[in-house]
Amino acid sequence: MVNLLLSQTSKYFGFGDEDDYVVLEGGRVIGRIMRPSQAPAEQQWFWSITDPNMKPSIGNRGYSGTREEAMADFKARLLTLS
Repeated sequence: MVNLLLSQTSKYFGFGDEDDYVVLEGGRVIGRIMRPSQAPAEQQWFWSITDPNMKPSIGNRGYSGTREEAMADFKARLLTLS
């Protein structure tokens, strides 16, 4: 079972606003979920898997309608890579 947590990006990297999060697994940063200003109105949240132990892929990122959906989409993609 994958246990993911969100934490403000600013706590880890010194930048980011209230809608910018790192995704943590076991205390390690493995991705990011944020609401960028240029996002489509119907899919306002951007997610990306940035774990250096995973092969980079265009499929490791996407847009979702809500932060909760972004987290679910992130987790679903992560599980397909495991």
